Amino acid sequence: MATPDLTHLGKLLGDAWIDAEVFGKNPSHLLGRWQKNNPSALWVTYTEGLVKAILTSDKVKLDSKVLADKLKSVKGFVPTLAEMESATFLAAQGFTVTLEPTAPEKGPDLRADWEGVPYFVEVRTVGFSEDEERRDSVSEEIFSKLNTVPSSYLVGLTVTEEYAHGSPKLKDAVEAVVTSLGILKDRGANEGKLYYAGAGEVVLVCPGMGLTQKHYRIMDAADFTARFESLGKESSGTQAYLLEQRNDPTEPVNDHERLKGILRNKRKQLPKGSRGIVLLDVSKLFMLSDFSIDRALYGDLLVEFARVNGPEEEVGEPTTRRNTRGFLLHTSRVSAVVIQKRKVEAGEVKIERHVYPTNRANSDTTRLNLAELKRLGDIGDRDHLCAENAPDDHGQSEDQPAGAS
Repeated sequence: MATPDLTHLGKLLGDAWIDAEVFGKNPSHLLGRWQKNNPSALWVTYTEGLVKAILTSDKVKLDSKVLADKLKSVKGFVPTLAEMESATFLAAQGFTVTLEPTAPEKGPDLRADWEGVPYFVEVRTVGFSEDEERRDSVSEEIFSKLNTVPSSYLVGLTVTEEYAHGSPKLKDAVEAVVTSLGILKDRGANEGKLYYAGAGEVVLVCPGMGLTQKHYRIMDAADFTARFESLGKESSGTQAYLLEQRNDPTEPVNDHERLKGILRNKRKQLPKGSRGIVLLDVSKLFMLSDFSIDRALYGDLLVEFARVNGPEEEVGEPTTRRNTRGFLLHTSRVSAVVIQKRKVEAGEVKIERHVYPTNRANSDTTRLNLAELKRLGDIGDRDHLCAENAPDDHGQSEDQPAGAS
């Protein structure tokens, strides 16, 4: 497999860093893990293309060291990827873009100028909820370790919320899995199951094995289990998957409340009295519905029937409206929210950008006209909210608590 040409990543991050963290034996950075797991995967070359577009564009201004530091960050890499995607998109639309325009002071991620008019853009990558992020980081730690252990087994793991990324408890449990792989291989077992309840509280159940009361006690207390299934052929790493423990009863989905919380925090980065844009990359949230987005931004959808005078009177047709709990009604700093979704089609990265204009009609809010909104992405059926069509809804003024910008 040919090594990808990473000329521009090397120029920005340094060839030594590329050699260690992308092509190294045990890379910790996501770029390196992508390259190691699948050298033909497109994400490494996709990142190179973004960096090339940034560095060679006469419409993008940046501090190369600041961008390099953000890209090298293990946690900051994916959010920076979204910022670069936004910068290259806006530059292609005809904007002049500045990355980190207020650095070193806090402020928006991007400033995009169109014919002398500035737009301030704050970018946020929305991953899983805190509990899902914990499971995601835990699974990454487990898989990174098992990927270095040759074996012929497939491992199915069930891990409770007691296990956190980087914790001694998780490290000890993973070492128990690795030890179990060796034991199963030595015994020639086709299957087995590990029960882990803490340091020294471990049981590996194999076919034909006799169990004592102590074994049953540990099995009952186990909050980490691993089921092993022989695949018949040894590989350079151990294949594994993680199973979630479901809550019973199932908890209601509150994606809209989480989105509102994120947006409230992000609006603080935007200057008052400006054309402020918040871009949320929700690519990880493949189950996030349009209903949840509308509910977060514009309020709950209410269905109402006109009052009738008695049981004999026929009920009329329902009417619908939004209440005042939507995020946009309560801030003057945000002219529009852009929801970005990234996906792969036919071997290429495709990005959808859906634009949600503010429905706040107060004089302290800058509404964008239809041409402005269309430069940011797909406005869909929301063109009635552009500046040419002033909305009828009115949010609270800035001096009221719910309307604090």
